[in-house]
Amino acid sequence: MTTVANPYLVGNFGPVTEEVTAFDLPVEGTVPAELRGRLLRNGPNPINVGDPATYHWFVGDGMVHAIELRDGKAASYRNRWVRTERAAAALGETTTPGPADVFIGGSSVANTNVVSHAGRIFALVETCLPTEMTPELGTVGRYDFGGTLRSAMTAHPKMDPATGEMLFFGYDIMGPPWLRYHVVDKTGTLTRSEDIAIQGPSMVHDFAITENYVLFLDLPVVYDMALLGQQPFPAAWQPDYGARVGVMPRDGGSDDVRWFDVELCYVFHPLNAYEDGDRIVLDVVRHPEMFKTDLQGPREGKPTLDRWTIDLNAGKVLEERIDDRAQEFPRVDDRVVGRKHDIGYSAHVGWEDGIRYGTLLKHDLRTGTAVEHTFGPGRESSEGVFVPASDGAAEDEGWVLSVVYDEGREGSDLVILDASDFGGPPVATVTLPQRVPFGFHGNWVPAAD
Repeated sequence: MTTVANPYLVGNFGPVTEEVTAFDLPVEGTVPAELRGRLLRNGPNPINVGDPATYHWFVGDGMVHAIELRDGKAASYRNRWVRTERAAAALGETTTPGPADVFIGGSSVANTNVVSHAGRIFALVETCLPTEMTPELGTVGRYDFGGTLRSAMTAHPKMDPATGEMLFFGYDIMGPPWLRYHVVDKTGTLTRSEDIAIQGPSMVHDFAITENYVLFLDLPVVYDMALLGQQPFPAAWQPDYGARVGVMPRDGGSDDVRWFDVELCYVFHPLNAYEDGDRIVLDVVRHPEMFKTDLQGPREGKPTLDRWTIDLNAGKVLEERIDDRAQEFPRVDDRVVGRKHDIGYSAHVGWEDGIRYGTLLKHDLRTGTAVEHTFGPGRESSEGVFVPASDGAAEDEGWVLSVVYDEGREGSDLVILDASDFGGPPVATVTLPQRVPFGFHGNWVPAAD
């Protein structure tokens, strides 16, 4: 095993230094004509690293990448840093406009996700207000929904496919309250905020919704301000905190939350959740521990795809393993968020000498089987994003888009897979004009949006 000062600064974890705009990208194969829009991706791309030994992957400056597809072509690529105050200062530019941030440090990064809602594009990180961006990836500034949002916003809002609402939460490491829940309607107006009582400053990264419930994860990775300056990231594994899932009616409040204990673990990302009579089915990627010994990134044992069935009558949770392979970044078809899902997608990862991405997995939850797509030697995928072929298409009738790193040429491609022939050859491979570092999350934004 090769020892490096920080595995999150080498290879395709290392930052790129240029902002690029390119048009009419080379394509091998055929881009489906139905794909009209942009794949947006966000991830850490530090401007000033400082001491590599104390750098944490989660705190690199956000950089958004956009790949536009239309008329059967790869029309353009561009990448831009998100100009938070910290990034703008590092680049020698003017301060980001907008309302004061809620982050205790005054300025943070916006490096985790990028979403579109009600005609606006937001770069997100869980400790801050959202940062609005233009379609050309210019930074508009921090956004607080007309002065109504004064808490952080998770990087994982849920878009209800039936109501058009955006549901999200934010945590406050200086609380209580430690958690706040919010609803934004389909027009972009913040219509509801609720303080939610949890045990302490847990790092609540993501959550889940169903048609009638919201599910909160209160797990034992806990912020500790005493760790500031002592380690790269001020959160640590605290097993005495316990692990539990909260179930709240969507029209309820903190007093209506029912808590259900689960085995000690950490969950960055649920796959999805849905109601099944008096039970709620919650599929998650489960890490056995987190930030216990590795202080530079998320490497604390194999993350697996698990199912938690919450019995509302019995008051307990049945925990089962769906797939034992190491994986992360689970996704479903956005049209079934909060509804029963038959298909799920995830990225198969390894843990030798830092996180190694590899193949993509397509899970059939009806049969308990999975199909793997291998991109070839020295090629590593990112999160797969499903785009349906039409509004009425099945959950695997469409395409899965993933940015793939080619180690041999130190470059990146956009690979388009036929979701119904997942293990088969790509439909199209788009050569990108520069390397796209391993990041976190992204989304497809149709041209109409």
